[in-house]
Amino acid sequence: MYPEEQKLLDIELKLGLLTKDVEQTNEVCDKLSESIEKIQEMNTTMIRMITIHEQRHEQHEKSENEMKEDIKELHSRITTVTRELHERIDQVEKHITSRIDALRFDLLSGDKKPGKNIIDEKLSEKLANIEQWRWMIMGGIAFASFFLGHTDIIGKLFR
Repeated sequence: MYPEEQKLLDIELKLGLLTKDVEQTNEVCDKLSESIEKIQEMNTTMIRMITIHEQRHEQHEKSENEMKEDIKELHSRITTVTRELHERIDQVEKHITSRIDALRFDLLSGDKKPGKNIIDEKLSEKLANIEQWRWMIMGGIAFASFFLGHTDIIGKLFR
């Protein structure tokens, strides 16, 4: 082979290699373009997802705040009802005590008639029965007050 032919073959070889490199570069550029388009689509999708997530988060915060306000209102109502219940219990106890005292006074100041002992005994039994019920009721009320005061029933209902 002549040197000129060798040079020509070298040039053709280099030209072929360059052509192949250009084709590979074009393929890489095409793949990069496709990747960029897919990344843009994913970016758009992610923006939509973030927007929806933010809206749901705001709705959750609103509902949580509303629920906290409802719980505060319920607590206030329960406190008011408990206070009223204690006042009524005190009134009932005072009323029962005054009625029993009035009955005792009537029994002690009453006339002693011949048939009155039987009546006195019956009244004494009834009075003792009423006192027994009074103490049972007061014990039950005290227990209920203690139970409601030392347990967190409302908190357990809303968990």
